[in-house]
Amino acid sequence: MIKSLSALLLAFSASPVLAFDLQSVDLAEINKTEPVAVEAPAAAKAGNQYVWMSVRNNPSWKEVEANDWSAQMEARVKETFKDSYSVSLRAGMDSAWGSIRKTGSYYSLSGSGIFLNMSGSNGSYFINGTVTENGKMTNVSVNVSKRFDDFTFNVFGSGLNLYTDRNSINGNYDTDRFSKKSVAGVVSMLLAVQLEKGEPKQEEKSVKNEERIWLTIRPGFGGWNTVEASDPFSRIEVNLRKIFDREYDAEIEIDNNRQWGRVSGFFTRRYELRAGRTDLRMEEWAGRWEITGRVEVQGAQNNEQAVKLEMRDRFGDGSFYIWADGIRLNIDRNSISGDVETKIYPKEVVGAITALVMTYQQINPNPAQQGSPR
Repeated sequence: MIKSLSALLLAFSASPVLAFDLQSVDLAEINKTEPVAVEAPAAAKAGNQYVWMSVRNNPSWKEVEANDWSAQMEARVKETFKDSYSVSLRAGMDSAWGSIRKTGSYYSLSGSGIFLNMSGSNGSYFINGTVTENGKMTNVSVNVSKRFDDFTFNVFGSGLNLYTDRNSINGNYDTDRFSKKSVAGVVSMLLAVQLEKGEPKQEEKSVKNEERIWLTIRPGFGGWNTVEASDPFSRIEVNLRKIFDREYDAEIEIDNNRQWGRVSGFFTRRYELRAGRTDLRMEEWAGRWEITGRVEVQGAQNNEQAVKLEMRDRFGDGSFYIWADGIRLNIDRNSISGDVETKIYPKEVVGAITALVMTYQQINPNPAQQGSPR
């Protein structure tokens, strides 16, 4: 027995395969050995953007608007004539304008790099075309199908899925396939359908003394005016000339009447216009703006109009909106547009508000610094 055990131990110690010397192993060489590279799993695609737009229908004004403030996306559609609509879009820092024309069951949208067509019937449509934004063209091709009524649709295509009803438009889009501007363009087509189907009730069709306002803001011509705004159709023109760091001469022309005054923004969050009997102030209070005072009006009783309006910030970049009985204005750095009941708010009021807003925009030129004016 002892001999057998001894022979077994001798065989193990002599085996060239199993015998090894721990002292001969170089630990440093082991540490130098590079690990085998393992490919990391592909990261989840981050191009999906959600949309949560609230919709405001106003049949009596023949206007509908959808916006998502957090995504900085907005579309406004207003009927101008039978089967004709004006369109205003907002995508990030860019604004676009266009028009929609309807012929039979065929809709076409064109303007500011947007060319979209929508055709179909019985609640089923196909939208196709192109949208150009920042030099990049997006090809649009989506289907639209009615869900319950003329306000509820499914919108689906390669990279875009939306669900609409009378009060909201929600869904998502692939930012590699769709730009914000192209999504807003598709939304404007759907709003035109909503506006067409949402005829005002008989009691809402009373004739009003409404004036459509669309002032274009641009740098002054020839260097004389610092900035100008004009609407040749409503005959409103406002010119500002800088005279000091935070003070501007103002020239306001309404119809054939011209008035000169001065706008100042010496206080941090307050801007004042004085011109003849006009004394109007725009001041911020706890995150909202108030426009208060009086405006001189030609031909009005006592020759002046009292004003007390609230103005809300839209995107924090110098754009605002005023929505009150008799006046609805949307303001950005390129335009001031909306509808005004001139018996309630004469055009002189619009001109005075324009002068105040333009002064604010001149004193606060950088959108990233809107929270802290210079």
